[in-house]
Amino acid sequence: MEEVLYWLVGGVGVPLIQWLKDAVGASGKQAVWVTVAVAVGLAVVALFISKQVALADFTAANLLAVFGQILAAATLAYKLLLADQP
Repeated sequence: MEEVLYWLVGGVGVPLIQWLKDAVGASGKQAVWVTVAVAVGLAVVALFISKQVALADFTAANLLAVFGQILAAATLAYKLLLADQP
């Protein structure tokens, strides 16, 4: 069930990231940092929702694992959306 949550959060991250990049006019490295920041934020939220972490046992390993899954899902969804454009 947790895996599905991470994929859903990653899918939600795509429009959020795109909106933020458009709002701040980010491109290049700045756009990458916006993506990373959103992915980290969503990873933290997903960890709390899935009850894998509480404030007392927050670990970097959990955050990095979830961050990787969410970033991969967001990247995949973004690439699939771009595939439809000429």
